[in-house]
Amino acid sequence: MLQRHGGAHAGLALAVDEETFATALAGLRRGGKLVMVALSADGIDHVPVFSTVLGGTAVIGSMVGTRQDLAEVFQLHAAGRTRVVHESRPLSSVNECIDEVLQGHVKARALL
Repeated sequence: MLQRHGGAHAGLALAVDEETFATALAGLRRGGKLVMVALSADGIDHVPVFSTVLGGTAVIGSMVGTRQDLAEVFQLHAAGRTRVVHESRPLSSVNECIDEVLQGHVKARALL
């Protein structure tokens, strides 16, 4: 979808699974950068070398952000430029929810 609009200059991977990672990477324009802040559940993400080299894209990592980074994210959210993807769960399902998170089966933020 992003490619129809010229592709993204940059992407930010906050919740990474194989499908989300591939979608974010495919949405980059030539020369775009994907910043990975989160790790996939198994710690392995496949980077398609051929399309990455031909497209001149880059995948870079960032373990943590600074306080200034966090303040800027809050400003973007307050301005309506971001949205939180979440699943609401009853508090009684806390143990099942933790198991799903540890197994990498939660596709969004889980709110109890």
